[in-house]
Formats: sequence, C-alpha cells, structure tokens
Amino acid sequence: MSAKVDKIVKVYKSLAQNPSLLGAYLCSNGVVNSVWSQRNIEKGKTTKFTKTFVLDKNLKKIAETQPLDITDEVLSRVSKSEKFRAVLRENDSKQFLEIWHSENLIRCVDLNALDVHGNVYADVEFGSFEWSPDERKVMYVAEKKVPKSDPFYKRKGNNEEGSGDSPKPRGEEFVFVQDWGEQLVGKKKSVIAQYDVETDSVEILSGIPDNKCVAQPKYNPDGSGVVGVAYETEPRKLGLIYCSNRASSVFSLDFKGNYVEVDLVKDDLAKAVKSPIFTPDGKHIIWLQRESGGPHATCMSLVKTEVPLAQKSDVKTVLEAVNESVDIGNGTKFYGLYNNGFPRRCWLSNNQLILSTNQKYTINTYIINIDNGKVTEIPFKDGSQLILDAFDGKILVARKNCRQLDYLAIGEKNSDSTFAFENITQSKLLPNFENIIYNYMDFEVLNEYSAPFNAIYIGPKSAPERSVPLIVWPHGGPHSAFANYLMMEAALFLQFNYAILLVNYRGSLGFGKKWVDFLPGKVGEADVADCVQAVDEVLLKRSYLDPDALCLVGGSHGGFLVTHLSGQYPDKFKCVVARNPVTDIASMSVISDIPDWCYVEAGMEYTQKGEINRDILVNMREKSPIVHAHKVKAPTLLQIGSKDLRVPSQQGTDYYHRLKANGVKAKINLYDDNHPLGTVPNEMDNIINSLLWIEESIGRTE
Repeated sequence: MSAKVDKIVKVYKSLAQNPSLLGAYLCSNGVVNSVWSQRNIEKGKTTKFTKTFVLDKNLKKIAETQPLDITDEVLSRVSKSEKFRAVLRENDSKQFLEIWHSENLIRCVDLNALDVHGNVYADVEFGSFEWSPDERKVMYVAEKKVPKSDPFYKRKGNNEEGSGDSPKPRGEEFVFVQDWGEQLVGKKKSVIAQYDVETDSVEILSGIPDNKCVAQPKYNPDGSGVVGVAYETEPRKLGLIYCSNRASSVFSLDFKGNYVEVDLVKDDLAKAVKSPIFTPDGKHIIWLQRESGGPHATCMSLVKTEVPLAQKSDVKTVLEAVNESVDIGNGTKFYGLYNNGFPRRCWLSNNQLILSTNQKYTINTYIINIDNGKVTEIPFKDGSQLILDAFDGKILVARKNCRQLDYLAIGEKNSDSTFAFENITQSKLLPNFENIIYNYMDFEVLNEYSAPFNAIYIGPKSAPERSVPLIVWPHGGPHSAFANYLMMEAALFLQFNYAILLVNYRGSLGFGKKWVDFLPGKVGEADVADCVQAVDEVLLKRSYLDPDALCLVGGSHGGFLVTHLSGQYPDKFKCVVARNPVTDIASMSVISDIPDWCYVEAGMEYTQKGEINRDILVNMREKSPIVHAHKVKAPTLLQIGSKDLRVPSQQGTDYYHRLKANGVKAKINLYDDNHPLGTVPNEMDNIINSLLWIEESIGRTE
C-alpha cells in the first residue's frame, strides 16, 4: 500500500505543476500580460504569476518573459493610458496600496495604519478596483469602520481624562451584525473608498443608505460619480456567493452624496442584478437581471437604460432569459445567459458586447448586439472558450479542455466578422492521455417529466471487456453545470485507469430557464433518476466499463445525490466519496447561511413570517438522503469542512453516525476549511484520500 500511496503522490505533484489561466490584458503596444495560478505544495498555498508576451503586427509571438511571482498581489489595475498601475498587496494580514508610474513606485500606503475603513474587498461579489477617468484616483470597496465600544464598567486611566476624544458607546461590544456568509465571513457593511494619488489621502464616499450594502462600483465615463449594485440587507442577509437571486438594484452616487436607486420592482416582485457597466460612449448602462428569490442560479436577462440613472429609469430588455433555446443562425442554438458578470473590457464596438457563458457541456463565447439583441457565437470546437479581454478589435481568450493544459489565444476580426486566431501559448496534452477521450452525451427523459439533460464521458477510448471502473460524478448546486475544462481531481483519477461520467442532470445551467425551474420540488427524485439513466446508457455504449465497479463522487448537492444514490440503489454502487454533502434538508434549513435554498429545492416558498409549518420540515426530511441511510451498503468516505457555513459540518457527521449505527463502513476526514475544501494542503489530502478509498473499495489493494 505504501508503494501505491507514493505513486499517487508522485502523480498528484506532477499534475499540481500545471498552471491555470486566470486572465490576460492586451496593451496598446502589442504586449500581452497574462496571469496564471499554480498549486505550491511546499508552501501549502496557491502561487499566482504573470507572463508577458510580445507580438508582432501579425499577432505572432516573438518574445516572452520568464514567469514572475505576484502571489501577494490581491488586486491590480492598469490605468487607461497605461502610465499608471495600482496594486493592492497583502503581507502578514496588512494591506498596502501601491501606485506605480511607468518608471517607479510613487506611492505606498499602509491602509491598516490609516484606520479609515476595514479590509479591502477583493471578492467577485463586492470587489472593485478602478482608476478614475482622469487617472488621479483609485476606487475600491472596503468594510465600514465600526466605532469601538467600551464595556459598562471600565477603569479609566489618568491619561484618558480630558483627552478630547469623542466618548465611545458603552455596552455594544456583543451586538450581533450579520455578515454575508460562506467565503464572505466578516463582510458586513461595505463602503466605497477613493484614494487620491496627488494628496495621498483616502476618502469614504457618503450618501449610501444604512440599509444598503453596495457592490461592484464603476466610475461614470466623465468621472462625475459611480454606479454599482445595492443589496437589500433587511430583514436579513442571506449567503451571497454562488447565489444570483438576492434582491438588489442598480444605483448611482455622485461625489456630493446624492444617491439614486433604480426602482426595479414590478408587480411586487423584486429583481436581482449583477455587474452594471457603461457602454463605450457613456450613454447607456447595461447589466444582468433576474427575478429575486427562487433557484440560487438561473438564466439571466440582459437589460439597459439611458444615462443618467433615475428612480424611474426606463429599463429596456436587450435579451430575454431564454426559456429553452433560440436559433441564432447557421443551425446554432443558444440556451441563454448564465454568467454573473463581464470581462473588464468587453466591447468590440459601441453596441457589440462580448461575453462567455455556460451552454450545455461547454462554456462558449458570444457577441451580443445591444441595439437589437442579435447573438453571434465565436465558435471553438474543442472544449470551452472564455473571453479575457477585448481591445482595438482584438480579443484574448482562454481555451480549456479536460485532456490538456489551458492555453491563451488572440483573435482579430476578419472582413466577414469572423475571427482569425493565433495561439500565444501552446496546447499540450496531459502525460499518458493519448488513449483518453471525451464524449458529450445527450439524454431525454420520457415520462411525465419529459425533459433533456446531458453528461460528459471522459475515459479510455478502448480497453478489455469490463475492465475499467466508472466514477459517477454529479455536480453541486444543483443549479450549476460541468463544462469541458481541466479538473485536477478528474485528471488524477484518469491517470489510474478510471473512466468518469460528469452528469448535468435536469436543473443544471446551460439549456434553458425552463429546466432550471423544473427541479425544485423534485430533488432526490428527478436528479437521482437522471444519474441512473446516464449510468445505464453509458454502460450499454461502452462494454469495457465494469458494471461491478461503479463509484460515486460528489460534493454539496453532488454529495446529496451520491448519498441518495447509495441509499436508493444499495446494490448498484461499490463505494461513495461525498464532500460536504447535504444529507438532511430539514436540519440544514436552520443552520445554513442559505436557508432559502432548503425551502426552494424542496418545492416551497421561503419565509420566516407567521406560524411555523411543521409539514414543511417533514417534506424536507422526506426528500433527503438521511431517510435512505439504513439501506446503504457501499463504504462511504465523508470529506467535511469544519468552517463550512453553506452545508455545515453537522450534515456529514450526523449521516456518518447513522451509517455506523447501521453497520456501514464509513470514515470522516474533518478539515479546518470552508465549503470548497480549497486550500492546497486540504485539497491534496482529500483528493488523494478519495482515490485511495475508491481503490480499496473496488479491490485494488496492490
């Protein structure tokens, strides 16, 4: 066994050296700056680095630099003229704002020492890091500074008498103020700050109502103010990350404190918005919008309004949320928008917006004409393609595939409006993947719930009969989707002669709003049935798969499904690996940062008003894997994060105790981590332990 562990560790370390492409920026002189990330096992952290490429006039690469470590750069932004660069750097829990001129560092500000706000937000939900149009100021979002409170009794020192300081409030040290939940811990009330490069000072913008939490601000093109997203905070905050359904609107704020919020409520239904941005001419603002409430993610509509914003702004729909699919020409179907934002530079012209979004089993890139709503695909036939930057008629894209390393390409528009691409970095097949293929599989459920769903098969293209174990892997969410891109864990499994079936069951993103809305109320039934149908069909098509070595892997709602599958089909599956699984919706509904998820997925409206309805909890319980735990036979490994606020650890531990009580082989690995188990040491441990558990369970002991 020791030799096997050593071999797995060696393969993992090799795969960990493969970088992921995070972003890229095209400069006016033909230079491309790209940002990559890579697991650093020795440091136990993710290393972030930049590589610079020099292109000739034909977009051919003529030179490149060595990678440069920028791990301590939390945020970075180049000004429009490219003369200045702002950097937010973090060292030993202290944040520094740096301003670089083309020749040298001209400012370095210890933001903690200024003590005008809390930590700067760097997350995608709230964060912003923008140069003003005149390049004199840098705007960002930070935690509001809260006045310190004294206890009711505190002995005063001699130097405190007559100090001139304002008296502190007393007895307010323990007042509860809710934050925004999973992976946003400590973020309670946001403020917008501006750093003035000339005066070397920070100003907090005034005028934002106390009951609003602002996010994603952008400067007006003329520099007269900002626009952004305003979230409702009453009666409570619900977890925000992974959730596009939170009641919100678009606001504008000038530098005199005049605040205006667009009234988006229609027929007493609030809206949820994401990522307001200006058109290049500054005459319109566009953003993504949906109804608030309901599934935590779904198809979005694209809307616009004229500048300046007003409470009663006339908001026009550019592109409706797609119910199933629409034909966009050349026999191509478009399934709607599922992205929550746009690249920082996302315009090909004043009315041509470029973006990327999930579509069935890939992420595709599209141009949307915001005048007439016309959608045009920029095709890529071998995996997923993500837009990174658009500048001067050229675009930078990341190209991703489950069999190979990410690579960077640049495209320029042809006369017929198609794009001609040149690779800046090379596509490289992973070692030992010559026999590995991927195959998109489309399914149709033919019953009273007739509906489409899909899966991605990744595995050997040939092998002896019944020789290859199959890992069945439904995604989390449930309203998300697998797409064709490289996954570390999947790559490790494939190196040890497994095949993988990634299941996008009904309720997944990428094939219409109708099928997202289909699943709530049917969890534990329809999604389970889809996984079983996908398994049965792939076994029929590929005789080299071993039906007696079916293994289950899944996290979050994927964990919900694999624990359901092992309970409902106890003789079908050989083993289970569940990461932070939802095992009891009823108990989760009172401890999760998104209790509304529990109600919605069980088919009910979330409310805390009025009398408690005990039938709701019974309904949640009946849809949960815990009711089938006594039937489970498959050895079950639970990978649990002790700091998980989304699916709290008690979900896993309670299920574990029930399995043990019923004589099932079970094990918990408990990590000091949150929902994704994403830190490098924890990820390494849970991935390798997952493979070892599967190997042992199917009898591969040597």
